[in-house]
Amino acid sequence: MMNNDAAETLAIQAIAFVAGDDELLEGLLMQTGMDLNDLRAGIGNADVQRGVLEFLLSHEPFLMRLVEAIDCPPDMPAKAHIILSGGPIWQD
Repeated sequence: MMNNDAAETLAIQAIAFVAGDDELLEGLLMQTGMDLNDLRAGIGNADVQRGVLEFLLSHEPFLMRLVEAIDCPPDMPAKAHIILSGGPIWQD
C-alpha cells in the first residue's frame, strides 16, 4: 500500500540514492539550486522529497537506476510523488 508513510520512506530512499551517486547528486544540485547542506537539512521536508522525486522522474534512465537500486516497481516513485503532493493514496 502506498500511503503517506510509504511515500516518505521511498522519497528518503531516493534522496540517499542520489546522495550516493556523484552524477545524480551534481545534476540534482545544479537543477534545484540546493547545496549538499540544504539536501541534508531537508531530508524530512516534503518539498525536498518531492523535488528529488521530480528530478528522478524527469529522466527515465535515472528513474530506472533508482527502482533497480531500491528494488521497487517503476510506478512507485510517481505514486509517492503524487501522495507527497497531496494526491490520493493507493491500496494495491
